[in-house]
Amino acid sequence: MNKSNAATKAGAIFFLLWGLVHVLGAALQLAALRSGGGDALARMLSTARPYDDGSNEVPAVAAAFMGLGSYQILWIGVLVAVIAISMNWRNQRLGFCLNLSIVGLTDLGLVIALLLPGYMAWSDGMVGISLYLLAAGFSIAGLNAD
Repeated sequence: MNKSNAATKAGAIFFLLWGLVHVLGAALQLAALRSGGGDALARMLSTARPYDDGSNEVPAVAAAFMGLGSYQILWIGVLVAVIAISMNWRNQRLGFCLNLSIVGLTDLGLVIALLLPGYMAWSDGMVGISLYLLAAGFSIAGLNAD
């Protein structure tokens, strides 16, 4: 069960990349929130349609929740990267199940909250989803090679 092969390593690398992309993205979101408030973060995330900040400012409590979400995505990215390095690289079934679940549910939230309503462009959201699909596919191939 702990055998390593090329597919396993590729899957681990894609899970690691998913984690790093989300750590970087969340850090940029937190920086935008800190420097420009909720309006800056809303403009950053609204890639499918222009954010109309007009006369309505994002309420402070809404901006705080946006920041909390970014903070949580940052730590989810760290967790996924740690699992990729410590478990997926070694082709451990538990690591695969953990990352498959964590990343899949996180990306499902992105689809439901931002992509389907049209707030974020699908091209922006597909970066992480593509990494997830590649990671899952290669990891499944690696597990089946045992």
